[in-house]
Amino acid sequence: MSKSKKRVFTIISLLVPILFFVLLELVLRLANYGEEYPLFIDDTVDGNYLILNPEVSKRYFPVEEFATKGQYDLFLKEKTEKTLRVVVQGASTSAGFPYQHGGSFPRLLEQRLQYNYPDYQVEVINTSLAATNSFTILDFVDEIIEQSPDIIIIYSGHNEYYGALGVGSSQSIGKTAAVTNTYLKLKNVRLVQLIRNWVRKAYIPSEDPNKESLMGKMVQNTSIEFESAVYQAGLDQYEFNMSRVLAKYKEEGIPVFISSLVSNLKDFEPFESGTSEHASGLFKAGRKALETGDVPEAKAKLIEARDNDLLKFRAPSGIEDLIGLLAQEHGAVLVDSRKKFESESSFGIIGNELLLEHVHVNLSGARLFADTFFESLKVYLDQNGWASPVDSNEEFEYVISEVDSLFGIKLVKKLMNNWPFTDQVVTEEQVENPTEIDFLVNGQIPWVQAMNEAYLRQLNENPEEALKTAKVLVQEYPDQIEPIVMVADAFMKMGASAETEEFISTLPKDKLNIELKKIRLTNLINWEKFEHGIAVAQEVFAQERIPQNEFTVRALTDISKVDLNNLEGTDIKTNPNKYISALGALLYIKKLESAKKLNAVLLELIPQNEQLKTINKNFLL
Repeated sequence: MSKSKKRVFTIISLLVPILFFVLLELVLRLANYGEEYPLFIDDTVDGNYLILNPEVSKRYFPVEEFATKGQYDLFLKEKTEKTLRVVVQGASTSAGFPYQHGGSFPRLLEQRLQYNYPDYQVEVINTSLAATNSFTILDFVDEIIEQSPDIIIIYSGHNEYYGALGVGSSQSIGKTAAVTNTYLKLKNVRLVQLIRNWVRKAYIPSEDPNKESLMGKMVQNTSIEFESAVYQAGLDQYEFNMSRVLAKYKEEGIPVFISSLVSNLKDFEPFESGTSEHASGLFKAGRKALETGDVPEAKAKLIEARDNDLLKFRAPSGIEDLIGLLAQEHGAVLVDSRKKFESESSFGIIGNELLLEHVHVNLSGARLFADTFFESLKVYLDQNGWASPVDSNEEFEYVISEVDSLFGIKLVKKLMNNWPFTDQVVTEEQVENPTEIDFLVNGQIPWVQAMNEAYLRQLNENPEEALKTAKVLVQEYPDQIEPIVMVADAFMKMGASAETEEFISTLPKDKLNIELKKIRLTNLINWEKFEHGIAVAQEVFAQERIPQNEFTVRALTDISKVDLNNLEGTDIKTNPNKYISALGALLYIKKLESAKKLNAVLLELIPQNEQLKTINKNFLL
């Protein structure tokens, strides 16, 4: 065979399998096999908004049942010039576990930013997903850039070993970051999806009853020794992914605020010490040093204990060191959350004061995170022309709902009854009189239903709590009117007339529907701002032209013609009809106390007035 024929034969031999796979890919696509999970999708309620795709985590979990869901953060599809758009990337801590919706630090940060920058529409878009790591952060970058963020916040590192696709995870598909990222780049290829689905079907769930939680299911390697090959692979994975993340954002000119990590050193014993009990021994030595007052030695031993914990659910020192180095190398802003938490912890060592267990913060910790990020962001915003009329030192109160607070407490308790927090699964006690929060924890009702039920209960029992619940719902659903109405009703129930008026009167016109105008009118009447109420009553009548609304306009007009706080005797005798009309108007709008006071004066000054006699005959004044 000639050389030219051999060359042709070789080329054909190479092309045949390629053509086969191309043909198979085309067949799969024509058959509508497979799926794509974009990071952001249109909101199903309002097409002007985008939301985080609730199914996006399926990209990263070869076993679909492990896939987690993120927050519901609406943001405008078409960003305006007056929008401050901040995107948060991370895992369960920044997602808000265990408080989720209203207790996550990104939600709290959004509240404070909106308060301090009222001239802007603040959007804090939380793309964090529990049980993920730097692979997810890198994979999201290009789609996040498409949404023109003004600022990126990153809090990530604790899940580097056991998060989806991590080197120690049951969901790993390779030991090198390059191989895994190649798989992610091919995730929309239908042939790759076909192979992945075969793997899913072949997956056999663990029969270990002590590993029923997601934490247990995600762990493949339960013994990662400090400075071992697998330990180093985790560091290499983090550095490989995060260096590319920061480089991409830098290239686009998008500032990144990346945080140091917070973990429980003082009060959380290592998960796994192995047969030598090395990590546990270091922890005990640290605690003993603390008891004797040797704080530097205690801190050193407790850090060493964490680093030698064989179960790497807390980021070791190697990850923490990389965060600072990568921030410096790529010009990112290092937000030193760890230093802030240490300053608020006894002995300067982070423990149970601010954390619930090994890494997740309590509500005090969530507020501290929000404060820390706000302080760093404000420096940047002030230097770059984002004007704030509010004094940043002014005391600010975060709004957290009772549902989110109690849900977090109950969920952590449930988590702690499973591996790796205990060797034996603890059976939960039955709650005798379950509330909406118990139903939420057990997955029997959705969050929004629990919030609505709590609001209705609180409105009568504790309207201040109802107001918090309603405000959290407004933040969750900024495009909907009903939560706004709930806030107004809660203010009314509290008897906070000035706050009700301020809240409703400052709403955008597109949010001010007929129901809110009626609430505003009722509030003005209760507050006895009758003259102010005329314009609102006219607006209500213009939208709902019924006799009742017309009579209200007339009544308020009649009342406004007299000064109820300074009843002039001469004027009453000269113009009695004006005051009689005002009395009738007060009765019509059911302002009985004011009517009684006016009636008493009229009976004294014009007792023989026939209209006044008729009114007193028909009404018990």
